[in-house]
Amino acid sequence: MKRIIVIVAAIICSIVMMAQDISQFKVLSDSIFHTNEAYVKGNKYQRDAMLFVDMLADTHPYYIKKERRDELFGRQTELMKACAACGSDSAFVELLIQTLGDLRDKHTDVIDLQQLEAKKKAKQELQDLQPTDTNALMANKGDLFHYQIIAEKGVCYLQFNQCADARTLRDESLPRWDTMLDEMFAKMKEQGIKRLIVDAQYNNGGSSMLCDELLIRLCPLEQLQTLSTSLRFSRLMAAYNPRIAVAKQSWEADGHIDELYPMPSGKVGPDFVQPEVFDGKTIFVQSERTFSSAGILMTLARDNHIGLIVGTNSTFSPSHYGEVLPYRLPNTNVIGTISCKYFARPDKEHLDDKSLMPDVSLDLTDKEKALDTILKQLTINN
Repeated sequence: MKRIIVIVAAIICSIVMMAQDISQFKVLSDSIFHTNEAYVKGNKYQRDAMLFVDMLADTHPYYIKKERRDELFGRQTELMKACAACGSDSAFVELLIQTLGDLRDKHTDVIDLQQLEAKKKAKQELQDLQPTDTNALMANKGDLFHYQIIAEKGVCYLQFNQCADARTLRDESLPRWDTMLDEMFAKMKEQGIKRLIVDAQYNNGGSSMLCDELLIRLCPLEQLQTLSTSLRFSRLMAAYNPRIAVAKQSWEADGHIDELYPMPSGKVGPDFVQPEVFDGKTIFVQSERTFSSAGILMTLARDNHIGLIVGTNSTFSPSHYGEVLPYRLPNTNVIGTISCKYFARPDKEHLDDKSLMPDVSLDLTDKEKALDTILKQLTINN
C-alpha cells in the first residue's frame, strides 16, 4: 500500500498540469484493436468511437463496476451505426457527448479542434465587451481575488474569482492568497469586523489548496470534515507515467479487482500552526458559474456548518468526479478530458444529491439588490 501511495503522489500533479497544454495530450493507442475486424474495416469515426468507449470504460470512476461497463458496451452497437453515417467531426463529437450522458461536465468532456478555437474566440470577445470597472461591489473586477472592508456596515467583502495565486500559477508578480488572508483577517480583528461575505459566484475552480487555507481560518483543522477521495487506475493514466501500471498491478494483486483506490487524507505537516479562527458570521455566495474547487469550498462550508450559502442552485454535484486526464483520438484528432477520481462529500445522508441548494435564493443579476439581501441576512440573529 505504501508503495502505491508514493507512486500516485509523484504522478498526479504532473498529469494535471499537462491538461493545460493541448500539445501534450496523450494520443489513445489502438494497438489492441489491430486484429479487431470492426476496427480495421471501420471509418475514422467508427474507429475512434471504439477507442473512446474502451477508454471511458477503463478510465472513468463511474465505470469501475462491471455491470455499468457491460451496459456501456451494450450501447456501442448503436453508436457504431450512427458513426457509419457521420459526416463531420462536430457531428461525431455530438455522438460521443450523447454517449457520456450525465457524466459530461467541465471535467469530462469532448470537443473537436475547430469548436475549441471558436469557443476561445467567443470567450475573448465576451471579455472584451465586459466593462473592466464598475461601482457595484459584487461585480466581477476581473482579478484573482480581493477584499474590501465596509466599516460603516461592519462587513468585510471577499471576492474569490479563481482558486489560483502566485504559487499555483508560478508567477511572482501575482498576489499570494494566504498572505492576503492573513492581512484581511488581521484588519478585521483590528476594526472589530464580525461579518464576512465570501463571493465565489465567478469562481470556476483551480487549486483546492486555496479553499483549504480559507476554511482553516473559519473552522479549526482538527474539526474540519473533508471530502474522501478515490482514484481509478487506468491505461490512460499509465500512458502518462508507466509507474501507474505498476501501482495498478500491485493494487489488483492484493485482490482489489474493480475497486477504486482510496487516496490517503493529507497529513498535517510538523510546522503547521492553526491560524486564529474567525468567530463572526460568514455568508458564501455561489452561482451557476461556481464549480470544481470552488464547488468543494461550498460543499465543505455546508457540511461543516460554516455560515450560510446564498445565490443560485449549483451546477456541480457535491459528491462528484474530477481530476482530469487529457487525451486525443488518433483518427479524428478530437480531444477531450476525463475524470479519474471520485470525491465523496462528508454528509453521507446527502451523498447522491445532484445539486447544492442555497440557504437563501438570490437573483445575482441585480448586484445591488443581492447585496442588500445578503447584508440583511448578516444582521439576522446577531
